This record gives sequence, C-alpha cells and structure tokens, in this order.
Amino acid sequence: MDAMVRRPQGPRHDAPDPQVDRAALIDLHRIFGIIRRRWMVIAASVLAAIVLATAAYLTAEPRYTATAQVALDRSREKVINVDAITPTVDPDSAAVDTEVQILRSPELIGRVVDRLHLERDPNFNKALEDQPAPPAGQPDLIGRQRAIGTILGNLLVKRDGLSYAISVTFEGDEAIQTAKVTNAIIEEYVAGQTGVKTQATARARTFLEQRLQQLRVQVLGAERAVADYRASHNLFALSSASTVTQEEMSNLSTQLAQAQAENAAAQARLSTARAQLARGRSGEELGESLDSPVVSALRSQRAQAAREVAALEKRYGPIHPELVRARGELASTDEQIKAEVGRVVANVSNQATIAAQRAASLSGSIAAARGRLAGDNEASVRLNELERNAESARTLYQAFLDRYRQTVAQAGLERSDSYVVSKARVPGGPSSPKALMYAAMAIVGGLGVAALLVLLLQLLERGLETGEAVERTLGLPTLASIPDARTLPAYRKGGLPAPPAELLLKRPQSVFAEAFRTLRTSIQFAQSGSPMRVVAITSSVPGEGKTTTAMALARAAASAGARVLLIDCDARRRAFSREFAERVEVGLDEVIDGNATLDQAIIKDALTNADLLPQRPNADGISLSDTTRFADLLEHLRERYDLILLDTPPVLPVDEARVLASMADGVVFLVRWRNTPAKAAGIALRQLHDVQANVLGVAMTLIDMRDHARSGFGDASYYLREYSSYYAG
Repeated sequence: MDAMVRRPQGPRHDAPDPQVDRAALIDLHRIFGIIRRRWMVIAASVLAAIVLATAAYLTAEPRYTATAQVALDRSREKVINVDAITPTVDPDSAAVDTEVQILRSPELIGRVVDRLHLERDPNFNKALEDQPAPPAGQPDLIGRQRAIGTILGNLLVKRDGLSYAISVTFEGDEAIQTAKVTNAIIEEYVAGQTGVKTQATARARTFLEQRLQQLRVQVLGAERAVADYRASHNLFALSSASTVTQEEMSNLSTQLAQAQAENAAAQARLSTARAQLARGRSGEELGESLDSPVVSALRSQRAQAAREVAALEKRYGPIHPELVRARGELASTDEQIKAEVGRVVANVSNQATIAAQRAASLSGSIAAARGRLAGDNEASVRLNELERNAESARTLYQAFLDRYRQTVAQAGLERSDSYVVSKARVPGGPSSPKALMYAAMAIVGGLGVAALLVLLLQLLERGLETGEAVERTLGLPTLASIPDARTLPAYRKGGLPAPPAELLLKRPQSVFAEAFRTLRTSIQFAQSGSPMRVVAITSSVPGEGKTTTAMALARAAASAGARVLLIDCDARRRAFSREFAERVEVGLDEVIDGNATLDQAIIKDALTNADLLPQRPNADGISLSDTTRFADLLEHLRERYDLILLDTPPVLPVDEARVLASMADGVVFLVRWRNTPAKAAGIALRQLHDVQANVLGVAMTLIDMRDHARSGFGDASYYLREYSSYYAG
C-alpha cells in the first residue's frame, strides 16, 4: 500500500468531532438571522398565545385579595430570671423563615377552618355544590381537608424584605370572607404561640412532680444502702481519708520500724561482744562495760593495785610477801572485772532476744492488720459505688427540684413571640383578572413557545449552514460556497437555462459561475510553494454534488487556460461517464489493465478544452486501490496537465475514496448545506486523516441563496443584496 500512496507535501487539517462552540456564547447576528428565517413560526406562536390569553381573560371569575401583617417580637419582658419551658429564640433570618412555614402549616389552617366552619362553605368545599352538607354536629373530615387545601392553594405568606415582618395574603371569591379568613389566620397564629407555651409549662410541671416522687424514693434507697453496707462490713471512717484498720496499720508500722531498729542495735552489740570474747578479749572495751558503774569501780581498784605492784617490784624481790599480796589483789580484781563483763554480755544477749521477739510480734500483728485492710479495701469498692449512686441520685433530685420551683414560678407569664402589625381590610375591588397581566402572559408565553419551537427546529437540522460553522465544527477552512442554481433569483421562476455543470459557461457572470472561480482560486493558493496538481473531490455521504462540482471546476479551470483532466474514479456510480456514454469506447479500466492507451481513453469536453477520462458504463470495474498502476498513471499525468481532478466516491460507504485521497496533492471535501450531518462529516474527515490525506478545506454545495442571505451571517452570500448588481444571473 505504501507504494500506491503518495504522501502529501503540504500541511493537513485535523478533523475534530463536531462540537458546539462554547467561545461564542452570544452571536446576535446569527440570532437575528434565525429570527428572520423563522418569523412565521414566531408570529404564529405569539398570535395563538394572544388568542388563548384573551379567551382566558374573558372567562376568568373576579378574585379578591386581603393582606394582614404580623411581626416577630424582639423586645420581650422578663419578670423572673429563669429559663422558660419553651425557650424564646432571638429572631434571625432562619427564625423568620421558619415562622413563614408555620403560617402555612395545615394544622394552623385547620384551626381556622374549624373556627369559621369553612367546611360548610361551597367556596371552600366545592363538593357541597353537588351534595348537601352533613347535619350540624356531625364532623365532615373530608370537607375539612378540602377547605384546608383550598386555603393553602390561595394563601401567600412571605417575609417583607429583610425585616421581621411577615405578610399574609389570601385570595378568595368574596371580599368580606377573604378579609375574615386572613384575620383568622394571624389571630390563630398569635394565640397558638401563647397556647403552646402554656400547655408546655403545664406538661412540664406535671412531669416534674411525678419525676420528683420517683427520685425521692431513689435517693432514700441509695442512702440507706450505703449505711447498711458500711455497718455490715465495719467500714467506719475515723476521718474523711482513713478507716479504723488503716489507722491501726499506721501505728503498727511505726512501732515495727522502731522495734526493728532496736533489735538491729542489740544484735550488733551482742555480735561485737561475742566476737571480742572469741578473740580472747576481756570485754572491757564494750560500751556496756564502760557504762557499768561496777566495772568502772573495779577498774579504778585494779589501776591502784597495778600501781602498787609496780612500786613493790621496784623495791622488793619477786617472792617478797608484800609483792605477793599485791599481785594477789590485782588478780582478784581482774577476776571480778571478768565476771562483771560476763554478766554485762549476758544482759546484752537477753536484750537482743527480747528485741527480736518484739519485732516478730509486731510483724505478725501487721500481717493480720494487712489481711483485714485487704478485705476492707475490697468492700470499699462496692461502698464507693453505692456512695456514687447515692450522690448521683441526690444531684439529680436537686436539679429536678430546682427546675420544678422555676416552672411553678413562671406559670402565667407565657406570651406570644409575635404580634399583629395590621389586620386585613375588606378589599374595595377585585384583584384579578388584570388585562395587563394577561397581555404580558400572552406575549411572554407566545415568545417562549416560539423560542422552544425555533430551538427544536434548529436542533432537528443536522447539517451546517455557514462557513463559520464549518470552521468551528470541522476545524477546516471554507474554500467556497456553491449555490443551488435553482434558488438564484434569475432562475427561480423560469427555471435553469442549462444543466448546472454547463451553467457557468452559459452564464459566466452569474453567482453560480463565480462560486467555482472562487473554488479554483482557493485550491490554487491553498498551499504556498506546493502546486496542487492532483485534487480529489469527495464527501462523507452520497448526494453532495461531487460530480457536478468536479465537472464545473474542470470547466472553470479550462476556461482560464489551464490544462485540465477530470478522471471518473467512482467505479460504482460513474456519474459523468454515463453523461458521455455514447462517446466512451474504452475507459480508465482498460488503461489500468494495459488494454488501451491513455490517448485512446481520453475524450474532449465539447464545451471546453478540458480532457475527460471516464469509465465504460458497462465495464466490470476494477479497484483502483488494489494496484499500483493508477498511482503510476497519476505520476505520468502530472507532467502532462496543470490540474488533475479525481471524482471519487463518498468516504463513509466506500473505503477506496480514502486511498484515492491519499494519492492526491490535496482533497476538496464537499458538505451539502443544511443537509450533511456534522457528525458524518467529522467521521469522514477523521478517516481521511488516518491515511494522511491533505484535506485543503470544505466547499459547501447546494446553498439556497435566498434563505442563506437571510440567516447566513458570516458568509459572503449574506450580503448578496449589496453586491447582486455585479452579477448577470
């Protein structure tokens, strides 16, 4: 396939999906154009609306309107400083809006119906026109609901600006009755607010009395449970922070610490004494010995004896009787000291034993007290729970008692949060029907219906109608706008003097001829620096005028002196080949197959010097996309002709059109005015884009010039009246 497709050299245009242009929100010229085009629809709609409004005005019954006004009270008296049962909310925007809804509530309207017995009034209960009312004293619930619905349907409640005032307007059939109903609504509204507060206070008082009796029983029961539990578990508190067991534990702990300290000291003394005695000491160094008066006296005596022995030893010999006697006294004194120290050590041992026994006894007492304390603590958990329950019951009881006293104090002080600003007066005349209002409704309604009809008609049009719409929707420039020759003013009554393809030659100064000259120029200057030798003429769907456009464009170019060749590439339709069928002996098929030369197949246009390469109408036909011979033929023809036009089939039904378009230097895409669906055109352009076809732009065909001149703002034909003198037809 790559060998067959000749890539275009110039830029190509992408074809986006048709979308509504959001940039141009308001196009007044386009709107005026649509109005000019649809003026009959608009006029008929407005006229029908006027007729209907006139009939409605003449048949409408007179209605009367009465208005009363209430306001929310911002300055309220406060005799006692207690909270009300039904709190009074400071009026704000939300509060006023809420009161508006209350004034429209069926409950309030029902009280008005009951007060005025409107369920027995035919103006409010239409069923009474056909059947009598039930006997007096018998409730008519259905009639009551009908009366409520009638009032709500004719009632208007609204806030007056940003104020706290609310207007209540009712419309009825009778003037006096209308004012009476309006006043009854605001009176029931104001009275209802006071009644609601009084009832709420009474209900609260009854509730509080009943609840206080229950709470009193609960408080007494909770306190009794605390006392019984404390007595049964001996949980008597000496202070707010301790119990009897806790105080006992504290004293025993203090005594134990003291006893343990004394025991430790005694054991230390005993251990020291025993250690000294074990080392052969006499124990005289012990603190207890030094503190003993007996030991002190004996030590003084020994010291004197020792001095006497020392003195005698210096004077006498070892066996002197005096020295022997002195030494005997010294030894006797040492034995006495030793015996006294032994008694002191024995006393220390006894004291240590007593201290140890005392510490052990205190430890046992503490263990027993600790066991009792653990039991007390476990019982205290339940006691604390009972005390909390009792305290909670007392607090709740006190709160309800205080609230009950406040409720009793404020009884009789209830007042409404709103007051009547002005009552409704009996209307002096009917408020409807109003001729001006009906006229406005007729005009507005007629224009609204007309706008909807025009919008519907515009939406039902699938095609494009202006060059601006083409560029906006398809993203391609508009090369030319080709008119439908039958719609030109010169041929509208007398008909065409020649077929459209010949009309540009017989009427060269016509709008029709000028359109093809415009198309020729647009193709010529579509891309600078890249001459358009091979141009394919195609469209999205059949019936777009491809063959007529191709023939007329070929003749317009030939008339300008260009060497032009028109090739019929539509193997299915062969439209222009059939027009010259009697002159076609061999065609494009034979040239591609090699059974005939190019010169044998080409025929001359009788009106111009343009060459035509048709297909034989009765030939089987070949696919130009399945062989490279057609691409080679185009390369050969480029040297021979200035312009080669390919009349191709439509893109959507025939895929061969895309291949042929890719072989061309440029593609002219045709869109039939107000007929070709924009979506179909967008799909076809995307398919051409997929094969890299160089789409030069769009030519709009078969344009109704008179209609387009009224609504085609943005196109040159919109100004047809201004320059129509330049054309001869």
